Amino acid sequence: MFRRRSIWILLFAFSLGWIASDQGHFYAAELPDTPQPGQYELTTKSEGYARTALVHIPRGYQADNPPPLVIALHGAGGGGESILDHDGWAKLADEKGFVVVAPNGLPARPRLPSNFLVNPPLWNSGQLREGSPRSKIDDVAYLRTLLDELKAKVPYDASKVFATGHSNGGGMTFRLGAEMADRLAAIGTVAGMVAIDNPKPAKPLPTLFIFGTEDPLLPINGGESKLPWGSRTTPPVKDLLAKWAAAIDCQTEPSVVQEDDATQQVRYRSTKAGPELTVLYLKGHGHAWPGANREVPERVKQMIGPNTSQLDAAAELWKFFEQSTK
Repeated sequence: MFRRRSIWILLFAFSLGWIASDQGHFYAAELPDTPQPGQYELTTKSEGYARTALVHIPRGYQADNPPPLVIALHGAGGGGESILDHDGWAKLADEKGFVVVAPNGLPARPRLPSNFLVNPPLWNSGQLREGSPRSKIDDVAYLRTLLDELKAKVPYDASKVFATGHSNGGGMTFRLGAEMADRLAAIGTVAGMVAIDNPKPAKPLPTLFIFGTEDPLLPINGGESKLPWGSRTTPPVKDLLAKWAAAIDCQTEPSVVQEDDATQQVRYRSTKAGPELTVLYLKGHGHAWPGANREVPERVKQMIGPNTSQLDAAAELWKFFEQSTK
């Protein structure tokens, strides 16, 4: 029984691009002293851990004309390579001319090697069990340090720093919005959960939330869901969104601004003529990153739901980020 379940989970992991060489670690050249286009690794010390991140410097990069920066956070069990190369951020960075950094989360038991089945890389988004080893690690502090070290090596426009993430990485994006708003211009997530209590960002941030209405891992009406590592119970998505809307000074009831057969876009209007929360519901879509360049086996859909959307989520998020700073 365990062997069958393990094989099934491995299939799930491969289908999402979550299995990598050496238990989740992808090797890349160290970031050079003089920034050049390409994909590199940057190692940062934080709380006694050597934290790694992949940095994609776009074609045509010029240090004397610093471009925007996108922080891209992988989901549970994932890695920086996956969100860069499978979810489209590296290709888009080359097309649009921004730098993207994709940090790697630490495992649930951070002193042991990462392993998708028993010790997956995670973010301390507020979802973790209180008192667990991973919940004691401050990922916000790490990401602040990462931004500082990256800026010294690869100059970027500090007024145009954006954060995005998928699933657990999306939840971490909301945490960054709550605790690191002073360093960000806007945030956007795919299937991320607002897991922190009473978020109080230093300033309201324009926010885009992309969500599949048939997501079984974060059910739209709340309830129990089964993850590769167990089960959990979550509140209705509208309750999570109302919490974030209130945090950024928006109304807690949305208005529909556009709808067709594939999508519904709603907006939580600002109460102070400031930034707003925009939600893009993808009708019939599940948990997968929309537009990812990977095929999902039919059996895997039982866990992550259907992949029906034609949306390129990375392109949609970047468009939102650009518009938020005009």
